[in-house]
Amino acid sequence: MQTREEVTRALQKAATLIAAEADPRLIPAGGIRMGYALPGATAVNDVCAVDGGIVQPSSSAVTARFGTDAGVARVLLTVIRHEGCLRSVAALRCTPDILHCVTDDLALDACAYPPSPPGSGTMDWGVESCCRDGVPDVIYLRKTSGTDPFLWIIAETPADVARTIRMLPGLW
Repeated sequence: MQTREEVTRALQKAATLIAAEADPRLIPAGGIRMGYALPGATAVNDVCAVDGGIVQPSSSAVTARFGTDAGVARVLLTVIRHEGCLRSVAALRCTPDILHCVTDDLALDACAYPPSPPGSGTMDWGVESCCRDGVPDVIYLRKTSGTDPFLWIIAETPADVARTIRMLPGLW
């Protein structure tokens, strides 16, 4: 069983690699949000997230803390309810070129959020809807009025998430 310190170190190591090398075209407004949950996570405080997101390519270390990003935690906790071994995510900008790389060049299983019913949160509804028949490698939000489109890369570990991001052809 991984400790909080081991989870934090693994996330910081992968996030620092992404911060050092990521193509700025992948970074959404507000930065790349990234997280890693403890095994058996059931609450926001069981999820470690990059503090402030990855906002630009940088050679400096990234910090991560538990309970710092409720949005990342909600996505991970929903994914974990469906597939307990998938404990890491990262949110990237979603453009047609990036989505093409993910779905065609990498052949990852991707699922778009369906429209949410009135009164429900788009992200919670979308992630839950996409995971009903198995958790895809990527969940994305189509551009709607007033939203910045993004996609969630889902994997077992932050190192796996970083590898997937590094495989985006022509973008790294």
